[in-house]
Amino acid sequence: MPPAAPLTDAPILDPKTGKAHLEFFPIDEAEGWVEVEPGISVKVLAGSVDESNRTGHLNRLVRWAPHARIDAVKVHDFYEEVLVVRGSLIVASQTPPHAEETFPAPSFACRPPGAKHGPFRAGPEGCLLFETQFFL
Repeated sequence: MPPAAPLTDAPILDPKTGKAHLEFFPIDEAEGWVEVEPGISVKVLAGSVDESNRTGHLNRLVRWAPHARIDAVKVHDFYEEVLVVRGSLIVASQTPPHAEETFPAPSFACRPPGAKHGPFRAGPEGCLLFETQFFL
């Protein structure tokens, strides 16, 4: 006799990452976005990060409207990996004279905790990023 089916359809979470096993699924690029800055929206695909407890693992899309910008230098305690999927992201260097460099798709960044990065702005066509954020 086969084992009984689980009583719930709740996903089983990985104890190391807190993320559910998700097989391929279509991503609705029209719905489910949350604006985090003017012209910049995120859509979480899997997981979460708890910065106060320094735990978690997150995958998300970040959509930038044409010329959207973040003028601040960012620093955080988690690891971050970023892939430019579409469009281009323009990034200021952290060393004087803080020249800007354009990174068209596909471009990749891998940042350890404490790495300074930014300011940023999207190119004239905007951009779509895939980000992974995690604590070890």
